[in-house]
Amino acid sequence: MAMVKCAWCDGKGIDDFRLTSPCNVCDGDGYVNVPDPPTECGRCSGTGKIRDSFNNEFVKCSGCRGSGWAR
Repeated sequence: MAMVKCAWCDGKGIDDFRLTSPCNVCDGDGYVNVPDPPTECGRCSGTGKIRDSFNNEFVKCSGCRGSGWAR
């Protein structure tokens, strides 16, 4: 396993959408454990976010659950 920066919070550990809540992808650590070697998620290109076409907002990628990394 490898520790890599969480894409959802960009390694800050804080949820950008709530600003006072810890990131629920990395539990506020800023980093996530992924299989070694780390591989960016192919669905979101490593951003952890995809645009929801229904409401035109960013939501967590279902492929990586927001981490930005293939699991």
